[in-house]
Formats: sequence, C-alpha cells, structure tokens
Amino acid sequence: MNAWVYKVNSRRPGRYTGWHFDRFFRSRNRGPQEMGGHEWIRSPLSWARLRRVRAGDLFVCYQSDERKIYGLARAASAGYESLAGSGIFDCVDFQPKGLRLAMPVPVAHRRTRPVFRHVRAFTVPSRGTIHPLGRDELRAILSLLADFNPTEKAAIHRFAGGP
Repeated sequence: MNAWVYKVNSRRPGRYTGWHFDRFFRSRNRGPQEMGGHEWIRSPLSWARLRRVRAGDLFVCYQSDERKIYGLARAASAGYESLAGSGIFDCVDFQPKGLRLAMPVPVAHRRTRPVFRHVRAFTVPSRGTIHPLGRDELRAILSLLADFNPTEKAAIHRFAGGP
C-alpha cells in the first residue's frame, strides 16, 4: 500500500470554482467517488503519480486554501484516464465513507509545523495535486492527527491499517 496527499482548493483567484473535502466526507453516495478529471488535475507530475496509485492506497485529504488536513480516504480504483486513450492519468476513485476528522489538523500550527515543514507536499510552494508520502512521513502525520483528535486515535490507526 502506498500513501499519498490529495490537495484541493475551494478558491481560485477572483472566483469560487474549487472544491472542498467536506463534499466527499458528507456525501451520502454509497459507491465510489470520482476524484479528479481533465479540468481538475493539470500537472504532469500529478499525472505521473496517479499512474502509480492502486486500489487500497491511503490518501491524506488536505484542504490547501485552509492549510488543514480534513481526514483520510482510500482509493477504490487505480489511477485512470478520464479521457480514455489520452495517456493522461488524472482520476482516481475514492471508497465511500472516508474518515473525517472531528478537528481538522492545521499544518501551520506551532505543534505541527516542525513535522510538516519537512514533508514536501506541505511546503510552499508545492505544485500539483497528488504527492507521495514516505513511511516515516505517514507515521508522523498519523501521530499528529491522533494528537489533535485523541478520541479518534484508534479509528485513525484502524483506517490507516496500523496498530
């Protein structure tokens, strides 16, 4: 299993055209949720990363305009082309019912900054939507999620596949 950061933004300069992770976490959809598309993921680096995504991979759901982690999700599919035959892998399906944190975790907080400043996905500038996480990075992030959400510690580790 690989781990990834999936970054979204609810705002774009001069307009409100983005997307918020609460749409995923509050969805009543019982089937897989398509995440991405040719209008959404435009970075060749993210396309290359989505080629490596497999069903079951773990995603850290990061709202970049708020600089907060909202929860965790699992891939229901491998990365795929939204436009068949394009060679551009710009989509992945999330399993329904990800884990929405009761308290989203800020990456710029004095308690979290020492960890997040060493994870490339959270440094500024950081281009692209999809970012890989190393095992040590994931372990540190999960620990922070549990620290900020102590009543969800067991659920976080269960969802992430850890002890």
